[in-house]
Amino acid sequence: MSSYVKWLRQHVGQQKIFLVFATACVRDENGRLLWQHRADFGWWGLPGGILELDESLPQCVMREVKEETGLDVQPVRLIGIYTSPDFDVTYPNGDEVQQVTAAFECRLTGGQLQADGAETLGLAWHRADNGPETTPWYQAMVADLLSGRPEAGFQQGSPGHMRTADAYFKFMRRHIGQAEYILPGAVGFVQNEDGDILLHRRSDNGRWGLPGGAIELGERVDQTVINELFEETGLQVEPTKVIGVYSDERFRITYPHGDKVKIVSTLLACRVVGGQLKADGKESLEVGFFPPEALPPLPDFHAIRVRDGLAKQREAVF
Repeated sequence: MSSYVKWLRQHVGQQKIFLVFATACVRDENGRLLWQHRADFGWWGLPGGILELDESLPQCVMREVKEETGLDVQPVRLIGIYTSPDFDVTYPNGDEVQQVTAAFECRLTGGQLQADGAETLGLAWHRADNGPETTPWYQAMVADLLSGRPEAGFQQGSPGHMRTADAYFKFMRRHIGQAEYILPGAVGFVQNEDGDILLHRRSDNGRWGLPGGAIELGERVDQTVINELFEETGLQVEPTKVIGVYSDERFRITYPHGDKVKIVSTLLACRVVGGQLKADGKESLEVGFFPPEALPPLPDFHAIRVRDGLAKQREAVF
């Protein structure tokens, strides 16, 4: 068990929580995909594991693959983000999880193939289109890998239900106080016909930034963006593409009241499909569209995402 999960379970018990995972699709020189016989469930899956507080998703996937398979890999492309409640899992010990998984296509750079005997009972190469029987989320990752699309997937599985009244961060704070934990979130990048960018001024710190918020239990990442943007800006949007996923040290935040969090943030390009621009007066003090050359001062982690949104790359950044 990861050190982060062990600490977290000491506080929350077996209740359903978010865990962020990084998974690797590794192919050999013949195009075969590497599969792992998992010790915890006994099923076949793709190598990978749980993100720790002090690492990014690329660092996580490289560490996990090395530990579980003996191979050195380099992530080269984000295949997709898998967050649907259809992919919820209950571990053999009863721990419940809604997973937020970033799947990467990885290039093999070295090492020697060897199961660790702890997390991995066996390893095998299979044709990517003819792998072992596995779970719906691994099936979704392989389907996106084989699609040939450069864009990262994000809509596998159902979008989930309406969010509950009890926000996930409030649930967490009741159990861990102000301690740092990993919070998956989603942000929308919206431009109007003139190329102006939608921003809102946050009520918690008074600063401008891209609208968005934390993923809630039971919803998929794009549903989070739809819900958050409507709540904060009054606009109805349709997410169209993953611009990037962000998980490095720049996204470890201490809020003015002392709460600490490591945010794993998915940035989604969106188009407006309805609604009326209006600040809610609770999370947003002001909302507006700004020309890219005349943006208000932004925190670094918002400025980074604005830059990536303007770059219009087909492949997601990570």
